[in-house]
Amino acid sequence: MTDADAISGFLRRHRADPVGATPPRPDVPPPDDDAGQQFDFTVEREQPADWAPIVLGEDPARDGEFPRRFIDGSHLGQPVLCVRSPQGYPVALVVAEVGAVALKLVGRQFVREFRAVERVLGMVVDPFPWAEIEAFAGAMANHPLLRLRVLPARMPDPHRYSPFDYEAYRQQAVNRCQNEMLKLEVLALAVDPGVPTLVDGQLGGRIGEQDAARRPLLVGVVKAPTPAPLHDHGFRTLLDLRPAHRTPYFLDTRTTNGRPTDVPIASWYLRLAGGPRTAPNWGVVRVDVPWVQLTRTPPAERTGFVNRLSRWLVDARCRTDSYARMPVSLDPIVRAEDALKPLFTPVPVLVNRLYRTAGLFRGTEL
Repeated sequence: MTDADAISGFLRRHRADPVGATPPRPDVPPPDDDAGQQFDFTVEREQPADWAPIVLGEDPARDGEFPRRFIDGSHLGQPVLCVRSPQGYPVALVVAEVGAVALKLVGRQFVREFRAVERVLGMVVDPFPWAEIEAFAGAMANHPLLRLRVLPARMPDPHRYSPFDYEAYRQQAVNRCQNEMLKLEVLALAVDPGVPTLVDGQLGGRIGEQDAARRPLLVGVVKAPTPAPLHDHGFRTLLDLRPAHRTPYFLDTRTTNGRPTDVPIASWYLRLAGGPRTAPNWGVVRVDVPWVQLTRTPPAERTGFVNRLSRWLVDARCRTDSYARMPVSLDPIVRAEDALKPLFTPVPVLVNRLYRTAGLFRGTEL
């Protein structure tokens, strides 16, 4: 039996139907009663009433206070098929290409010193016989036009989701693909650990506290941050930010998804850019630095360090008006993205190859 036969046999046996990248269902997580206990908002301003936008000065960042290496990861994919498990559950199959790249600033040029790209297929595998999954995964990996590595995703939480909830399976598959991208970013971090580095995204899940203590500066910049459970003065401060303003920094002892983090983080919100007719939270990023690195600076000098790093980030922001995420992007990260995306196979090409292999067509493929 050929790889194509093994793939089409599995998909036909489990009643595969083509699906598209439909908008995800809105999902509001339940409130976390302990959330406030995992943040300390008094480390720079002791009283909530003291919170106000902090205007950045013009002091340049000192040597070692700004990054010279930039890491960006990318995840491009979509749901392509829905199969039925033996129990009748609608399980989503997500095809994606994930990658990571690291650029290093050498003189006035950026040099690419790491890159990794991989094609993957995420799906919840628990409801299926393991022998079938092994045969299907082997055929996917060996097929010369696909080369897709099957990523087993976890079953959705049975206490929160019905086993017949398609969206829950889709989200689990997407999360599994994104975790694979995270692993590639961790590899990029390990290549040159002696250089001050900036990561596009949160630091939680990418580094541990002991590793952070041994490294020079490590910075994470989150484009679409989920606001921490700030007090009322904190939220007012966040909304009042103008370009080159920041909030006071605070201590975050959890990752943005609510699970305990592997490294305590010093975080603050920074408005990189503004403009007319924009949402009140547009142009704002969250900046993360491992707490253990911030504490290398004497307490009286920490505000100055945070201001100088923030000023460097504002000066490094993207200024290309045609770039859709310009107000929340940094120019070195945009360059890293431009160096990574051409290495990807277009997702529609992978989707069409999979449909042809399986003998499935939506009626629009050539």
